[in-house]
Amino acid sequence: MGFHSCQSTTTMPLIRPKLLIETARIGARLYQRERDLAGAIPGSNFALSASARRQIVARLHEAERRCEALRRERSPAYRHARNVQVLAALIAEADQAASHEVIGLAGQTKASGSDALRLAM
Repeated sequence: MGFHSCQSTTTMPLIRPKLLIETARIGARLYQRERDLAGAIPGSNFALSASARRQIVARLHEAERRCEALRRERSPAYRHARNVQVLAALIAEADQAASHEVIGLAGQTKASGSDALRLAM
């Protein structure tokens, strides 16, 4: 099984299986906030302000960490689909947050999502 290393704001890079990352990147291209955010973060209802975007990314990051912990523990509670859903939302939202912070306008989402993932992690 191949792994992808994602640079992080922490001292250690995050390692995820290559198939998980590639699947999440596809999901990020198809991501629609109105439809998908509530599934990734149940009960979420956020405005589009910059602080709300950062809060969304932070909550998605925490949800992804929980998924990763379950995956590494080989827990029966782990669900691949849930991990992909959260990681795809994280990539898409981080890319949107980065676009808004850099140019202050709604930018086009990068197809690969790799830059957004590096920023989010």
